[in-house]
Amino acid sequence: MRTLHTAPLLRLTLDDEPPPGRTIPSDEPPSVRVTPGDAPPPGRAVPADDEPQLGRPAQVSAGSQPDRSTLGDGGPLSGWAVLVDGDRIEAVGPVGELTQAYPTVRVRRWPGTLGPALVHDGPLPPAPTPRERVHVLLRSGVGAVLAAYLTDPALRAAAARNDVAVLDVARPPALTVGSRADLAVFADDGRCLATVVAGRLVHRRA
Repeated sequence: MRTLHTAPLLRLTLDDEPPPGRTIPSDEPPSVRVTPGDAPPPGRAVPADDEPQLGRPAQVSAGSQPDRSTLGDGGPLSGWAVLVDGDRIEAVGPVGELTQAYPTVRVRRWPGTLGPALVHDGPLPPAPTPRERVHVLLRSGVGAVLAAYLTDPALRAAAARNDVAVLDVARPPALTVGSRADLAVFADDGRCLATVVAGRLVHRRA
C-alpha cells in the first residue's frame, strides 16, 4: 500500500538548514546525535529504471524544479512530498505532481518539517527495559543505530522488533528513491512529531 507523506517543508538531507528557531528540546536524550548529510540532488529524484511502469510516473515534467524556501539554496523544499511503497521510498517530488500521478494514494499531511530519520551514534538512552530504550529513540526521530551499541542480545532483539536499522558504520541520512523509508517530522521548536521506520508509522505525538 502506497502512502504519500508531506509537510510544509521537506529536507532531503540533514545538511538542509532547519527552520529558524529550531532548538533541541530539553526532554530529549543528549546522546541522540546525527551524522552529516550530503548535498541534496538537483531537481527531482525519480525511480532509477528508465522504462515506464504501471502506477508510477515515467518522467518528470520539464518545468519541475525545487521551490526552495526563503532559507536560501540548500534549505528545505516547500510543497514537496515522499511517496512510500511498503518499506521503500518510491518517489520524491512536488506534492501536486505525485497526487496527480497517484490519485488514490493515502496522504498523510504533517505539520512542521519532514526529512530523513536520524542515525543514533551513541549508547542507547537508559530506560527500565530494552523495549523502552528503543522507544525513546523512536520518539526522538531515530530510525537507525550502530551495531557497536547493540551488543546486548535483548537490546538488539528489541531494535529488530521495531524495524530499527542496525548499521556497522554511520551513514549520512537522506531521502533517496529506492532507499528504506525512514522518515521523521519535527516541529519548529525541535519536538519530534512523527517517526516512520521502514515505511511504518512507529511514533506520532498526540
